[in-house]
Amino acid sequence: MMWHRLQRRPAMTGRMIWHELQGIDSGTQFRLGGTRGPVGSGYPFINAWVNDDGVVLTAEIPGVELDDLDISITEKSLTLSGKRNALNFPEDAKIRRRERNHGEFSRTLVLPFHVKIDGIDAQLENGVLRLELPRLPEEKPRKIEVKTS
Repeated sequence: MMWHRLQRRPAMTGRMIWHELQGIDSGTQFRLGGTRGPVGSGYPFINAWVNDDGVVLTAEIPGVELDDLDISITEKSLTLSGKRNALNFPEDAKIRRRERNHGEFSRTLVLPFHVKIDGIDAQLENGVLRLELPRLPEEKPRKIEVKTS
């Protein structure tokens, strides 16, 4: 029997682990359609679900003016982009906390099927954008009837 010598690697420090996790998050955000810009990773926050009729998508965009919002769609992708303006504080204000980000954002999502572009419905209510993206008729699931002989 042959003995193999095990090489020990030094234990990872907290800083090394944090750096490793940041790299994983960055790659994941890129593959899942994350944003690249000053507003922050994953903005706007999105929920999306599919049904037989199409895709429904909601995005939280409080503080984004309609003039600063752009929604574009190609064959199988949807891009939300725009900007959220910074809040203006009085000159003499002593800011204790500033968590709300501002700046430009862009988020692209790959759609699971082709959608009927002229049938898209977009509504904005209380800072939540709702998009209903209908499937093309030929993309809708069809039930196949099985006959017995």
